[in-house]
Amino acid sequence: MNRNVESPGNLAARSAQASREVRRDSDLRRARTCYDHLAGVAGVDLLEEMLSRGWFRVEEGTKPSYHLTSDGERALLGLGVDLPTAAAQRRPFAYGCLDWTERRYHLRGSLSAAILTALSNSGTVVRTAGTRTVALKRPMVDWLQS
Repeated sequence: MNRNVESPGNLAARSAQASREVRRDSDLRRARTCYDHLAGVAGVDLLEEMLSRGWFRVEEGTKPSYHLTSDGERALLGLGVDLPTAAAQRRPFAYGCLDWTERRYHLRGSLSAAILTALSNSGTVVRTAGTRTVALKRPMVDWLQS
């Protein structure tokens, strides 16, 4: 079961502010940080792409938990994601975070913070000072294939 599909219940939960961001298709909607990880359309799309590549095994629950497959581990290490440091942290490694505007899951946890760092280090994304907005400097799929 794909845990990243909109449901009528999720649509009803969208706040008025989130609905405005969706209508305007704002920069904040397209790519932003959610605490220390990537969110918005970019974050949701990134998780979808990694799932479609078989990089995670999904454990169902209140929120899905994601466990790296060997393919996912190899790929993320090759992309410069610091998996050993992410795995050593005391916080959860990888689980779903319901996106504020998209009402679908993006990735949350120590792994997602390490992915955002790798995206920043590669120049794929640039955080906008003083805001949660993130600018995409190249398509995310290009980073995934590098």
